[in-house]
Amino acid sequence: MLKSTSNKFIEQEYRIEEEALNASLFTTGNGYIGVRGSFEEYGSIRIQGAYIRGIIDEIIEVMEPFADNEYMKKYYINEDKLKNFEYQDSVINNADFLLLRISIDGEIFYPWEGKILSWERYLDMRRACLVRKVRWENSKGDITDFCFERFASFDNDHIYCIKANITPINHNKKIKVVSGIDKRVKTGGQKVTSVIEESANGNELFLRMSMGKKYGYEIGITAVSQIYPMQTEWKNENTDGLICSIAELNSEENKTITVEKVIYIVSSREGDTKKVTPCKERYEVYYKQHMKMYSNYFEAMDIKIEGDEKADAGVRFANYHSAISIARNDNIHSLSAKGLTGEKYNNFVWWDCEVYQLPIFIYTDPESAKKALMYRYDRLQKSKENAEKAGFKGAKYAFCSSVNGDEKVWEYARHPFMQIHINADIAWGIIHYYTVTGDIEFLKNYGMTMLIELCNYWKSRVEYENDKYVIKRVTGTDEHHPYVNNDAYTNYLVKFVLEKTSEYAKSFNIDADYTDISDNLYLPLEKSGMIPQFDGYFDLSRTLEETGGSDATKFQMKSSGLYHKSQIIKQPDVMLLYSYLNIAPENSNYAANWDYYEHMCESSSSLSFAPHSICSADNGRMLSAYNYLIETSYIDVYDIHKCGWQGVHSGCLVGAWYAVFRGIAGIVCRDKYIEINPHMMPWWNRVELKFKYKGCNFEISLSNEDFTLKTDSSLDIEVHYQGKIININNKCQLQLKI
Repeated sequence: MLKSTSNKFIEQEYRIEEEALNASLFTTGNGYIGVRGSFEEYGSIRIQGAYIRGIIDEIIEVMEPFADNEYMKKYYINEDKLKNFEYQDSVINNADFLLLRISIDGEIFYPWEGKILSWERYLDMRRACLVRKVRWENSKGDITDFCFERFASFDNDHIYCIKANITPINHNKKIKVVSGIDKRVKTGGQKVTSVIEESANGNELFLRMSMGKKYGYEIGITAVSQIYPMQTEWKNENTDGLICSIAELNSEENKTITVEKVIYIVSSREGDTKKVTPCKERYEVYYKQHMKMYSNYFEAMDIKIEGDEKADAGVRFANYHSAISIARNDNIHSLSAKGLTGEKYNNFVWWDCEVYQLPIFIYTDPESAKKALMYRYDRLQKSKENAEKAGFKGAKYAFCSSVNGDEKVWEYARHPFMQIHINADIAWGIIHYYTVTGDIEFLKNYGMTMLIELCNYWKSRVEYENDKYVIKRVTGTDEHHPYVNNDAYTNYLVKFVLEKTSEYAKSFNIDADYTDISDNLYLPLEKSGMIPQFDGYFDLSRTLEETGGSDATKFQMKSSGLYHKSQIIKQPDVMLLYSYLNIAPENSNYAANWDYYEHMCESSSSLSFAPHSICSADNGRMLSAYNYLIETSYIDVYDIHKCGWQGVHSGCLVGAWYAVFRGIAGIVCRDKYIEINPHMMPWWNRVELKFKYKGCNFEISLSNEDFTLKTDSSLDIEVHYQGKIININNKCQLQLKI
């Protein structure tokens, strides 16, 4: 278990059984590249991984699920299509360029060899650096200190830097340094890459690889190694799948030798892989450039919690992983479920992107948020083809989006094909972005085109029955219940999207009016104020009958149950209307719905915790809000779902920021005003955070006595607080009593 401080997560001893999990937690990256926390001296399968955003190709994905109950047989697994399933797109693992192997008097330093006298490895969230300090004794009694440090540059996406300090403590033995690139990597347990070209010239290495046959992407890598303070002669070797620069050194007791290695990597998606510039500056030069960019970037999303170091560290850890998950400089690819920390979920872009992952960037880095939306815009044509193929008009976006935007859902899984709510989720992302930023040029030039095509899809997808438009045979966000009619999340969100698109079209004098459908769309709501998740939901059993059991946990189910007969849900559906979307009907009963659906939700999806934290805060249940916030932040540190080794849960971790912003600070940004309804944790001293609205910067400071809002806005901003309307403008400080 890792120890946390406000800025670090620390591994205090080497435990072989925790290597794979900690490789995910200790990922370093910059949004372009993600490098798992494997060791410099050896990157083993399952632990090593270096992924470049959008470098995807086809692999053989071996899947052998077995349907052993009625629910799995009829509602979840299409066993006939499973017989044909074999190939699937996936992010492709890169060559292991971390390789930095050090021998003391002929004995290679490995953590599992010799004796570890002290060990500390930590992720420094404020520097985006991974540091490892080891005192090691070999079989001959030679004691040596090692200090490894590495980072992915936020100044230049293509640069990755490694530094190792070697200090002999009680000897002056020969030291051998092997700095190389290991080409023997696998994706999904198989060899996908192949070498096109390689060269070794002293301390400079070059490797050019094919990343697969389907899309034909290539990678070019240079690695330049230098040793200080002495001048060193480097030799080259290429054996057993390694391309290496090798140096042998004389050492002196208590005198530190520094090895620096700078990698430059480029893919054919954005550059020329035949000409990759070697980086020959010192490590510190790149580090200073990195810190200048990273410090400013991370400060914008950092949340400071006084009086609770656990929560403070957890939210900062979550925000760090959010910071390294977003492409800041291109829209080649977008936000994925694991970021760039592992191969699970294949680096696909899901609905999580617009609903769960985008908000933090809309409020702290709107330019990057816009790039994520432009990824969708660039795949609009393919989405129109998807709709036509399905027999509908407009645009139907892929539930699992890869390179081109065609559907990459695992064809044997029934429910994702019916999760058409993604065509409202993407529209929601566009509307949310415009609401907060006021970016009229984006809306006019790109957003409206997508919104109209998405609404055209819904116009052709709804059915008219009993004087109402209905949406039938869908899966909502709760994947335990496919083939349902009038899913609450889907219907309410579609109505909102149709209304806003009609409003925008009118302002632009565009002939696109969907108000007939939005005004007459069936919205599930009972007289009691309860919202049934779908037609007939409340008629189902409030318990879960269990039967079978062989494969349930593989599909994010806590039980092998007959979910189609039960009200037990996987993750929030109705409660997203109150928490993330903020579009629940005013005549519904928030507290009653929350009390009911919290008990029905088994939270087998990580996407449950953040909205649950917000709903708890909104309803004054602060201990529950806190516990859900901790689960959101620490889901992988505690390995709550027992799969953290596959990569962190990016869609969950980004919710830590939003749970504090929306739940604790109680902020909702509307078209023309900001709502504030804070719910401070009684045992916290103070919370501080920043956000952007309409191009202006805001700072929040919240305690149990007051709420302070500062802005540099030159605009008149309307704030709604406890029934009062307050106007603030240029450099105003608004202080409210709690």
